Amino acid sequence: ATKYGNLEDDVESAAEPEELFRSPDREKPVTRSPERERAVSDSQNPEGCEFFDVGEFSAGDEEEGGSTSSRAPPQISEEDIAAEYGVMLSAIQELALGFPDSPPAELARFLARKSAGGLPKKAAPLVSAYLKWRTEELPRYPPAHPDLPMILRSNGHALSGSRILLMLPCAVDLAFKPEAYSHHIVQLLDAQLKREDTVRFTVLADVRGHKDLGFSPNSVFRIWAHVAALMKAFQAYFPNRLEEFVLYPAGDMEMGAFKMFKPLIAKDTLKRVKVLYSPLGCNAPTPPKELLEIIAPKEIYPENTCFFTGLGAD
Repeated sequence: ATKYGNLEDDVESAAEPEELFRSPDREKPVTRSPERERAVSDSQNPEGCEFFDVGEFSAGDEEEGGSTSSRAPPQISEEDIAAEYGVMLSAIQELALGFPDSPPAELARFLARKSAGGLPKKAAPLVSAYLKWRTEELPRYPPAHPDLPMILRSNGHALSGSRILLMLPCAVDLAFKPEAYSHHIVQLLDAQLKREDTVRFTVLADVRGHKDLGFSPNSVFRIWAHVAALMKAFQAYFPNRLEEFVLYPAGDMEMGAFKMFKPLIAKDTLKRVKVLYSPLGCNAPTPPKELLEIIAPKEIYPENTCFFTGLGAD
């Protein structure tokens, strides 16, 4: 175990947050069920920001002129929410009696946690601890240092319909403690995500150093505490938001490091981890072509194409 403990799926333990999310070139609601198709439209804000705008996750965004957008994603029924997370509708409704201010999707995510097993009695203390964190701890998170490098970048949608987050470990600055990164990311995600939605993420972890782009990478052993803090916070405060975690390009050294840290990761989380092998590992000049099975080139935002050179998106 590390200072941050085993990366188990059920650990309970973010200031006006700045925007993590980029203004999109395309606005799409995210759903997993085939019957709920994603609506695609042109964004009203073509600014070249680094991350996506809060509007990407809003079900009631307003267009110019103040009218509610007809392109907003439809409200998800409690039946669909139950099916989305694989829990009983009756369990959501029973849990809601004790937490009337929590939206059904939020309750369903906690019911779906391994330790809850779909049972309201077991999910209740998890929800209670989470709500206590929201009201007592999250507001006390300090503002991020202005020089703190961002290690997450958004792209469009994965083929699964989930949102793509590109993780760049090479951007970790050891001058900042792991808590600085985890608190900041939690603040940003919490500010942008709606508690009532079912948005999920596919995280692409590019382990290359990108020295040609001006980064000064550190070894995985030196930044492990930072990565662990991020993963721990994501699992604790955003349960069942992860669709898939893709690590690439992994050579023999990276595979060895992954096997070393594997016991620290919850089994349920490991089921969502995909490692894409490359003989050159972190020295590979291009990302693995297997990424095309996860994301279409058109879903790579212009400011991020430099990280996907050779994939067919540049």
